[in-house]
Amino acid sequence: MARWTARILGIIVALLAVVGFFVEGEHLAGIANVDLTLDIARVIIAVALLWVGFGRTSASALRAVLAIVGIMYVAMALLAFADSTLFGLLPTGFTGFDIGFHLVTGIISVIAAFVPVSNRGPVTARA
Repeated sequence: MARWTARILGIIVALLAVVGFFVEGEHLAGIANVDLTLDIARVIIAVALLWVGFGRTSASALRAVLAIVGIMYVAMALLAFADSTLFGLLPTGFTGFDIGFHLVTGIISVIAAFVPVSNRGPVTARA
C-alpha cells in the first residue's frame, strides 16, 4: 500500500507542479493554487515520492518520505485555515479545494507510512 501511495501521489503532485509552471499568477482552473513557491515545493515532493515509489529503496526510506510529506501536507492545510496565503508565501492563496486536497492526501500519506507491511505471499485457496 505504501509504495502505491507514493507512486500515485508522486504522479499527481508532479503533474500539478508541471502545469503550475505554465499558469502562474492565477488559480489552475479556478480551483487550485499554482504559485511559484508551491510549484517548486511540489517538484521536490514529487521527486522524493517518485524516487521511493518506483526506485529500489528500503521500506524505512519509503515510510520516512511518506510520513514527512503527509505531515507537511496536513500542516499546510491547517495553516491555510488561519491564513490562506500561508502568511505571505502564496500570494494567490489556497482555495477550499487546496485545503481539502492537502488535508486528505496528507492523512492518507501518514496512514500509509505507518500501516504495517505483511511479508507473506499471496493467499491461495487449497483444494
